[in-house]
Amino acid sequence: VAAVRHAQHQARAGAGAGAGAGLVLGVAHGCDIEFWQRGRAEAGEEDLLIAPRANRTTASVPAAGAAVHAPGHLFTRLAPAEGWQPATLVRTRPEFTTRLPDEIRFPIDVVYTWVDGSDPAWRRRRAEVTACDADGPYHEQAANDARYANRDELRYSLRSLHMYAPWVRHIYLVTDDQVPPWLVGSHPGITVVDHREIFDDPRVLPTFNSQAIETRLHHIDGLSEHFLYFNDDVFLGSPVTPQDFFLANGMTKFFLSRALIPLGPIHPGDVPVSAAGKNNRALLEARFGATVTQKLKHTPHALRRSVLAEIEREFPGPYRATMASRVRSTSDISLPSALHHYYAFLTGRAVPAPLRYDYFDLARPGIPARLARLLRSRHCQAFCLNDTVSCERDLADQLALLRPFLDAYFPVPSPLERAIARQEARQPCPSPSPSR
Repeated sequence: VAAVRHAQHQARAGAGAGAGAGLVLGVAHGCDIEFWQRGRAEAGEEDLLIAPRANRTTASVPAAGAAVHAPGHLFTRLAPAEGWQPATLVRTRPEFTTRLPDEIRFPIDVVYTWVDGSDPAWRRRRAEVTACDADGPYHEQAANDARYANRDELRYSLRSLHMYAPWVRHIYLVTDDQVPPWLVGSHPGITVVDHREIFDDPRVLPTFNSQAIETRLHHIDGLSEHFLYFNDDVFLGSPVTPQDFFLANGMTKFFLSRALIPLGPIHPGDVPVSAAGKNNRALLEARFGATVTQKLKHTPHALRRSVLAEIEREFPGPYRATMASRVRSTSDISLPSALHHYYAFLTGRAVPAPLRYDYFDLARPGIPARLARLLRSRHCQAFCLNDTVSCERDLADQLALLRPFLDAYFPVPSPLERAIARQEARQPCPSPSPSR
């Protein structure tokens, strides 16, 4: 409720600022008002208030019972986490202040990995590392420009988190000595973590391999046991709850894709995600005798620090090799996005689950029409705007497509954005190239 009220206030504040400046909330964000009728218990004379429809706690309460005040998170799974705004107290009856067994009580943090591939200092560091590799990357998708392009997705992904998952406790942003210029780095809700803080071997830095960086996420100081891992091209598309990603007993959920990991050994033509999938599969076959065939969706990944640490101990060779690989390699494993889920499942700590999701490859035709449909329906709980093959000259065209879409989908700035940056985000995006 508090998050909705905040969005309504922001929408009213921006009502005259032009298209995309406000957020219109429809009937789906309303509430029902119930009128409990007086009645008596079947076996006695007690004066009761009878519920007009079923609920999960009680069918009636004493009519003369006293009212109490309870925290708002007992009545909605979308209550903001402590620290982001003052706790909301709700007037209710004592019967409704009990905690139900499926209520998630543990804190949930979010981790992002982010890079600005246009940063000259970063590009110099990357050039020095890639120049040392005489053979170059093993595959064109292992270190191409599309992998490091910055389309300002992080700003909008954080907006989606603020709009649709206010229950997140804290956000950690893992970067290579970079901070987005629009970010309020001093905000108590976010911590910027440099690679040097989580890698225990400085000889493997700088690294330009996201799979290497991902091997160290569970070493972030202060990170909660249960957390969500986002790439900056992943967005929430509608309200989600902690129960969409975790069970109250601590188990994690994962989301299988219909895409398959190619059979057979590593091949020079394997794209990086397939090579890592094959390496994951070999480890799981040797350890559990189970052959995994499906890839995982590019969603927020529900993870546990203890499981990641256990995998580090269980497979020290592949783990250390991936950590030390400064660009993607055929020997890499994909720890948080795949291996964690299957390992946790095979050890009884994770379950497959559904999630309304869509994937958009920006290099493919038909994307504008698909994005327009998504904007109209907002039917996805999460979606990914990914690109692994475009070159740097395509960036202006992609910005011309994405900026209006993202501004319309996520018009409310998060508290993590500087005020001046909010105005800059509304500036016209670059025009697409005439040849396209």
